[in-house]
Amino acid sequence: KRARYDLDSNDSDRWTLSKNELVLHSVYDSGVGRLDSDSEFDLDIGLKHKKNNSKPAETPSSKVEQIAVLEASLPEDTLQKLSLGELDNLVLNANDCNNANINYFDMLCDEVILYIFHKIPKAQLGNIALVCRRFNRLAEDESLWTKMDISHRTLERGAMGTIMSRQVIILRLARSRIMSPPILSHVKAAQSDFRCRLMYLDLTMATVSTTSLTAIFSKCKRLKKLSLESVPVNDSVLLALSGNRDIEVLNLAMATGINVEGSIDFICDNLPPTLDRFNFSGCRKLLHDENVIQLVVNCPHLRELDLSDCTSITGEAIKKLTVLEELNFLALSRCYLVPYRSLLCLKKMKNLAYLDVHGSYINSDEFKIINDGLGASVNINKFKFSSIARPTVGLRKSTIWNMRVRD
Repeated sequence: KRARYDLDSNDSDRWTLSKNELVLHSVYDSGVGRLDSDSEFDLDIGLKHKKNNSKPAETPSSKVEQIAVLEASLPEDTLQKLSLGELDNLVLNANDCNNANINYFDMLCDEVILYIFHKIPKAQLGNIALVCRRFNRLAEDESLWTKMDISHRTLERGAMGTIMSRQVIILRLARSRIMSPPILSHVKAAQSDFRCRLMYLDLTMATVSTTSLTAIFSKCKRLKKLSLESVPVNDSVLLALSGNRDIEVLNLAMATGINVEGSIDFICDNLPPTLDRFNFSGCRKLLHDENVIQLVVNCPHLRELDLSDCTSITGEAIKKLTVLEELNFLALSRCYLVPYRSLLCLKKMKNLAYLDVHGSYINSDEFKIINDGLGASVNINKFKFSSIARPTVGLRKSTIWNMRVRD
């Protein structure tokens, strides 16, 4: 081999053949040189750029491994159609995709990303909102929060306002604890012109103050189905609730606080005519015949009514119930002042299909008389537990009033 003459060395008149100082040039020592050019463009820059961007050649072993992975993953009929060169192209394309720094979400429209977000649990949407501003905006889209199940949870101060601001429609808060105040001033729900879309609300056995309930119901004007079973209420709560004139299902079973003087009268006098199912069981000695008469006048389209454990109503109230021509299900369990013969007048009700009179205040002989008097079209004591106006019945814990609340 020829040794290149080193022009930069200190001793320019001597050739060097030492092992450590011998340098071979890939261009000049091959007898090839670059022609002089009149162009001002620096060719060295292009060569350097090409050198920096050049990808390291794949070793044969790595390429063989990648081809083996493709052969294991592709179907056999597909492999038979591919030549070895086409497999090499697949390997090269895979490497290009892996090395490319492309944000594929920028190529998707908002509707497609929202469709992806619909498949993600709501508990993870909060973390997704922290990724970027676009994700934060899309994670608050109303279509993602139409239904929510927050049962058996503790809602911190202001959490209820955040939920309402996202315009939830179906909300389950059974056995949850709502801290006060439920709505803080910085959320949309606190604005005076805010219109809440909440229509179906389950507050069964929830731990919440009457002040918080008043604040929540003052923002709700479109409620259709509501459960306040075993929840404390007062006149302020009932007054705020009276703004919902389209209620179809109302569950006030064992609601506390209605023993205040005038509360029963206020409820029966202000029930909307749209009421379809009403559960007022557990009133004990608070509900009287006059209240039942007012209830019948205000709600002529009732189909299901539960007055169990209302121990002050008598046979006169039962006679007034016969005016409800659409009544299908009537529960009068443990109404001890109702004589069994007064139940025979229910035969006038053509649509009555179920009658519950549990409580052992009717003996077997009296029961037979009632059964024969009402005929085979009326099923007596068909259900051990009343399901009237209750949001969740049996093992269907993922639904309220037959509507799913879980994804």
